[in-house]
Amino acid sequence: MDHHIQASHDFSEARPIQPQPRPAHVAANPYDTPAQLPALQKKVPFPLMNPAVIESSSAPDRLKPLYAYRIDGGSKAVRMVFRTAGGAYWGVQETNWEDAPVLSDKSVRHVLGGRPYDFYFNGPKLHMIVLRENGATYWVVNSLLDNVSNETMIAIAKGLRPLKGAK
Repeated sequence: MDHHIQASHDFSEARPIQPQPRPAHVAANPYDTPAQLPALQKKVPFPLMNPAVIESSSAPDRLKPLYAYRIDGGSKAVRMVFRTAGGAYWGVQETNWEDAPVLSDKSVRHVLGGRPYDFYFNGPKLHMIVLRENGATYWVVNSLLDNVSNETMIAIAKGLRPLKGAK
């Protein structure tokens, strides 16, 4: 979290100023990911989730927006890749690899709307949020430079919805 100090002219009453939360910059997912996910659902042993909302300037990556792959050890994964208008890539990763090394160092756990989410911070910026459900983990992963705001990341994670007809 960014901290700034506000002080009187003689610095005798210095106190931290808490940053104001910004609104999430999300829009309903206008892309056809729910129609594309069923083909991938057949390739993985866990129920897939669809992001009901995405960062408002984002669109699926043109080259590889959605794909399934195998992870060492027999685990499987599905990745959705989005690109913001500013050129930053972020994504949603879904896998049955519940003990992936990257998941071992969560910063904090919050329950939002009755669902537990693990938050992974990079300094004050939220880099990843993970939902553990149905024997799988669902990760909303920020860009390399964490360009997507914390509030937007949270809104995307809260908007993950089971794919209709999923396992």
